[in-house]
Amino acid sequence: MITRITIISGKEGSPLPKTSPELLFQGHPLWARDIENFSPWNMEDAEYRTYSTWLSGSRTGIPVAVCGSCASALDVAWRLNALEDLPEWGSVIAMEQNTGRGQVRREWISPPGNIYGTVRWPVLPMGEPGEPRPVWNRILPLIVGYLTCKALDDIGVKTQLKWPNDILIDGTKVGGILIEERGGTVMVGIGLNLTYAPERELLRPDHAVPAGKINTEEMQLGPLETWIEMIKYFRSQFDSIVSSQHAENFIYELADQLVWFGEEVRIVDGPDGLEKGVICGLRSDGGLVVEADGEKHTVYSGSVMPL
Repeated sequence: MITRITIISGKEGSPLPKTSPELLFQGHPLWARDIENFSPWNMEDAEYRTYSTWLSGSRTGIPVAVCGSCASALDVAWRLNALEDLPEWGSVIAMEQNTGRGQVRREWISPPGNIYGTVRWPVLPMGEPGEPRPVWNRILPLIVGYLTCKALDDIGVKTQLKWPNDILIDGTKVGGILIEERGGTVMVGIGLNLTYAPERELLRPDHAVPAGKINTEEMQLGPLETWIEMIKYFRSQFDSIVSSQHAENFIYELADQLVWFGEEVRIVDGPDGLEKGVICGLRSDGGLVVEADGEKHTVYSGSVMPL
């Protein structure tokens, strides 16, 4: 269970960003609500640490580290990991990012009010001897996307997964997933548009779908409260996925979560000569299966978008 929520602020000379409960409170109305809901915040300043903390909840348990304006939540997570302060399932959520990144290093516009989170993912089960890359590792982006959709559904938000790593609502992109691995450690970055979505002219020219946001006039999710619920859901469901079923069974279940399943889509930067096809499933290694001219093809890279 998540019982330790800490606001972190880098000390003099530390690469970690500086912040405080007051600065987060002032950063956005939903952050103000979250800071108030999780109060009181008790300051702690251990001499051996390169950062100060404000603590909400227990001093033990899986940590959620909150930071203010930073380069990216992924960068902060890697820094905490280097300091041995981020165990498995430990996570970071940033109020805003100055150099947020998406797939192939694309810019991720990151103003206050949205979720910019990173979680240190647990070590995945090993495959058969001689297998160059265990099957669960190969489909980790799909696992995270599936769990993200299910976690949001659990709190009343209906989403779909756009292969391989985008989260959609009603045909608009509200989130994305970026996975980084260094020295056997896996960090999963998740961005979700709660209150802000960039206008069309700010998107890259070849974007597949317009950007959207999750919050509505009737529902106002807070970044911190939502992130905590998502991490709880991930932890409660992940082990059951990889320990109680074969990857093929999970892939079959996951296919129902895919947007445009059974529909014809355009394929950009996919296999040579394949420009469109009908989405008809997934391979056990995560490849997207499309049918074109009566023949099935597997797509491992590129992008799909509606015709």
